[in-house]
Amino acid sequence: MSEGIETRERQRRGDPSFLTEQTVAHRSSPPPRKRRFPAKLRLAAALIGWLAVQFILFGGALYLKRSPVTPPAHEAAVATQPAPTDPSSPRTPVVDPPGSACPGSSSGNLMPVDNIRGWRQVFSDDFEGSGLDTAKWTAYSGQPGGDKAGWWAPSHVVVGDCGLTLKSHRDPAARAGVFVSGGIGMHLRQTFGKYLVRMRVDQGDGISAIALLWPAQDLWPPEVDFYEDGGGARNETSATLHCGQDHHDDCTVQRSLSGYDFSRWHTVGVEWTSGKLVYTIDGTAWATVTGSDVPSIPMWLAIQTQSLECSEYATCVNASTPPEVDMQVAWVVAYAPA
Repeated sequence: MSEGIETRERQRRGDPSFLTEQTVAHRSSPPPRKRRFPAKLRLAAALIGWLAVQFILFGGALYLKRSPVTPPAHEAAVATQPAPTDPSSPRTPVVDPPGSACPGSSSGNLMPVDNIRGWRQVFSDDFEGSGLDTAKWTAYSGQPGGDKAGWWAPSHVVVGDCGLTLKSHRDPAARAGVFVSGGIGMHLRQTFGKYLVRMRVDQGDGISAIALLWPAQDLWPPEVDFYEDGGGARNETSATLHCGQDHHDDCTVQRSLSGYDFSRWHTVGVEWTSGKLVYTIDGTAWATVTGSDVPSIPMWLAIQTQSLECSEYATCVNASTPPEVDMQVAWVVAYAPA
């Protein structure tokens, strides 16, 4: 900084060491005498000022009384929006779907409605109507393959109170001698995707609950079970990749998870990409499978309950099994790679 510029800057700040002669002379001069007005005039001015202040205060109070202050609409919405207790993904916006008849979720977690990092939402259903949306799903009917103890009936697929219930109980009208249960299959077919299912299951021996991906061409395997239990206490689950060929189940890759109570609400999911499966619980990855056995063909999502035959891998219906065992689903969302 040049000397002239520095001098002017210090003058602007009032540095006393750089006061000019004119400034010093002005500050050393006696202050000018103030003009004084007559006492009556000063009293009248003071009275007028006091009256003006009283008018302003009275008018402001009256305005506030007649016009209560309300927060802007967007602030009020934020204040009343319940925070999700168990987000399905740390990066997933969780809000009420626009126009949804389900203003909240009894599951404690509202359905995600937007894209998330790396994924584009292509499907959602919070089961807001009074019946299954047949444009999105097909209800199961008949006997599960290889399971003589099970039977599916569309009447055991119930939608109401903003949720889906797959009911398992004895139903002689549908099939005598077994627990009849329910299942649904999604119409959406895609190669690779992310799926989230908000669900819970009643405890009960002999009734299994499963969420899985099934090949679109109905040529089994492959199959990806990202939630499967063998009935009972619902305190553990498994995720299994069936990777055999030509109807031979001679290739499986299984992972197991315990320490959760699945009779309470949880969000189970899978992220399926080329050569990789990531199994998730409540937005957190708990197991990963990689390799060429991971399918790369179109598949669709299925959710089902099923009465099981007795085996070393599963419980079977017995005297302790409740008369009805239900699987409840609050919502389902699916994504395609972005």
